[in-house]
Amino acid sequence: MKEKKIKLGWFGWTMIGVVLITVIASSLFFFNVFQLDMKSLFRDDELVGSVDQNDISEEAMGEINRVRATIGGENAELGRFIRAMHEFYNKTTGYGGINNLDWDEQREQAETVIDRIEGIDTEITDESLLADLKQIVDLANRISDEQDSELIRSLHRYFHDLDIALNNYTTFDRIWNVTETLKGIE
Repeated sequence: MKEKKIKLGWFGWTMIGVVLITVIASSLFFFNVFQLDMKSLFRDDELVGSVDQNDISEEAMGEINRVRATIGGENAELGRFIRAMHEFYNKTTGYGGINNLDWDEQREQAETVIDRIEGIDTEITDESLLADLKQIVDLANRISDEQDSELIRSLHRYFHDLDIALNNYTTFDRIWNVTETLKGIE
C-alpha cells in the first residue's frame, strides 16, 4: 500500500489560522473579563504559610469549635461583619483578582472596616480578638496611603481566619495562622 501525503493548500492553512486566532482571542477575552493574570495560573504563592484543613488534627478542630462557641457566641454582631468582609475579599481578590484590584473600591472598603470596628457597640472581652481587630484597623489605615496588594492579602487572611473562629465558616481548606485568636492551631 502506498502512503498518501496530504496537502493542505490555501484552504487548509486558512482554516488552521482561523482556529488559532480564535483560540488566542478567546483566551485573551476570558482573562480580561475575569480579570485574571496569566502568572497566577503557574504559581501558588497563596499557599505559603498556610495550614491545610486535611492536616488539622481532631484536637485542633476541637479548639476551633471551642473558640467559635465562646468568642463567636459573645460577638454575634462582629461575626456578621467579619462574614461580610470575608465575602467581599473573596469576591474581589479571588481567581487572580488580587493582581487587578480596584484601588478606589479597596480604599472605600478599608474606611468601612475602620469605621465599623471602631463603632462596634458590643463589649469585646477576649484579648486575642482585640489584638486581631487592632491589627486589622492598622492594615486598613495603611491601605489609605499605600497601594500594596500584600496589605489586601493580609486583610483577607485576617477576615478568613476570624470567619472560621467566630462563625460557622466550614468551607475553608486553609488556616493562615495570622490571627491571635486562632494562634497555635495546627
